[in-house]
Amino acid sequence: MKKFLIISILIISCSYPKLSSDLLVYENDFENQLLTNIDGGNISKYNNTNVLGDFNNDSFILHLSNLENHEFIFVAFDLYIHGSWDGNFNGFKEEESGFKDQPDIWGMELNPDMPYLTNMVFKKFETTFSNSPCFTNYCLKQSYPNNFPFINNPKTGSSINFLPEHCNSLDQNNEKTTLYKIEISFAHKDNALILKFYDKLFQPNAIDKNGNNIAKCDESWSLDNLKIRAVNYD
Repeated sequence: MKKFLIISILIISCSYPKLSSDLLVYENDFENQLLTNIDGGNISKYNNTNVLGDFNNDSFILHLSNLENHEFIFVAFDLYIHGSWDGNFNGFKEEESGFKDQPDIWGMELNPDMPYLTNMVFKKFETTFSNSPCFTNYCLKQSYPNNFPFINNPKTGSSINFLPEHCNSLDQNNEKTTLYKIEISFAHKDNALILKFYDKLFQPNAIDKNGNNIAKCDESWSLDNLKIRAVNYD
């Protein structure tokens, strides 16, 4: 019986696909203030480095072409979540506030807004983030590192917590920034790549005492060290 188990394990271990090629096809740390192959957004300074952003109910699109043969793309980047993101639900009670509770969504979409191209593959990763503190009986959960809807504690999967606020408001004590180092893969074979990064933030109370909209100071996100790899397996 022991010999049979050993042989079975060896057979199974040999059946995994082997990496045959791994090519870096795009890299940008934004230090040269270049938006190469990017539509939307701008470069700003955060925590002594250049980043793409900050974004609030906004998006950018990365376009790549003339990719070599591949089966998957791997997308890696640093994601800064600034301010008071509320995760899956923000705690509003509709009967009291008049607002229907909604999540703070962040997402990536492969080949976005292109339903007329029937040969294209459409894939999406949507999640939520929460910078909320947890108290004894109260905690605004997030979905990351899973797709929304999923229930994880705030800052699950983060790399660094309590980085500086993106901006300071005299009317509120903004939450610190949380850094996530993220890598996501998609099955992809086309020689062109279109990838959209976006958010859908719900902030009905992002108003200061003078009635000014302070949404970007309340919640936003920035991105850095973006890398795209095209990968093949045998």
